Amino acid sequence: MIPQLYLPGFEVPFRQLANESGSQSDSQEYRYHHDWSSDVQEGMPLKIYTMGRFALVRDGEAIEFGRKAPRRALELLKAIIAMGGRDVSQENLTSMLWPDSEGDAAHRIFDTTLHRLRKLIGYEQALVMRDGRVSLDNRNCWVDVWAFERILGEISAVLPYASRKDDFRILGRLTKNLQRLYQNHFLHSEDLANWSVSLRERLRSKFIHQLVELGLFWERAGDWSMAISCYQKGLDVDDLIETFHQHLMVCYLQTGRYSEGMAVYRHCRQVLSVVLGIKPAPETEQIYQTMIRRNPLISTG
Repeated sequence: MIPQLYLPGFEVPFRQLANESGSQSDSQEYRYHHDWSSDVQEGMPLKIYTMGRFALVRDGEAIEFGRKAPRRALELLKAIIAMGGRDVSQENLTSMLWPDSEGDAAHRIFDTTLHRLRKLIGYEQALVMRDGRVSLDNRNCWVDVWAFERILGEISAVLPYASRKDDFRILGRLTKNLQRLYQNHFLHSEDLANWSVSLRERLRSKFIHQLVELGLFWERAGDWSMAISCYQKGLDVDDLIETFHQHLMVCYLQTGRYSEGMAVYRHCRQVLSVVLGIKPAPETEQIYQTMIRRNPLISTG
């Protein structure tokens, strides 16, 4: 469903961002007691990046795998993260990664691979095995997926009630952190595996939804630069979502950047035609026609 657009002169109401299920007192209590520490990766000995290009950073330096990367060990690590990273069943991991192995053979493969993974990352305590379940220890290990979820939680706690200067400052920082963290879809450069699809789509959906909500907030606040950054980031990761094209055009319309807005329309029309075989929605055409009427370089002939 396409969000309602804020277009001066159009009879289209602006989407309300208030959360009717919450209360102002709840928001204030959370605001004053939360330290907004999204960037807790500082000081963590091991950092794992999965949103975009996969990377491991140990003590501030990227781990280089060379030509013969330990594929099986890395695949185990990625699967652990895809399954939540905490209390992941050994049985589920072996059945997903090595479906042709059973019983003692599967157990031996898992133990050998886990040993190699611990040796690879260099921190024995980062991987905890207990009662047939494996976990990444968040006291020694930072994972971008976890940080992403934390930022979403912080945004959800502030966004519905934001009204003060401090709220805008916090949301500005969180918006930038969210955009910087989500480099691309989960394991984007990897071959798609059955066990990674669910998390990839779930993170993608959350990111797109949050970008739209933040973009609408910044539009309402009149901060067109922040709104543009949200919609442009959305197009960077998925330019088939027409909502991002629409709202980016609105932002350029509001700031008098007509040529940039018309370029967005042309890109939208082309990508929808080539990839999906469809035309832009009536709402998109409506914004484009408004832009043509207001563009002095066109209206004056």
